Amino acid sequence: MTSPEGWRAGTVGWRPASLGDTLERFLKQMGAPPVKALGDLHERWPEVVGPALAQRSRPIEMLDGVLVIGCEDATWASQIGWMESQITKRCAYLFEGVEVRRVQLRIGR
Repeated sequence: MTSPEGWRAGTVGWRPASLGDTLERFLKQMGAPPVKALGDLHERWPEVVGPALAQRSRPIEMLDGVLVIGCEDATWASQIGWMESQITKRCAYLFEGVEVRRVQLRIGR
């Protein structure tokens, strides 16, 4: 028997799913990566783009495989744009369960 939405099988009947499980399920339905993956991406951003670019850019959000990166100015945005394929490959290598298919840039952090 499948569980009702938001509930999980317990030792005695059904019990509410944890908030974390519910959030993860919601994010997955929305096309977002796991919460831990986003935290890791922020924490390990210098490993993805290098220390110089990490000081002038930051990951803002990710949805449906599109990683949005905020950059200080157009010069740094251009640099990030040239590195798009490297960024997607690096993210796949560093973060399990995260698929970056495309990078979108925003000027102004």
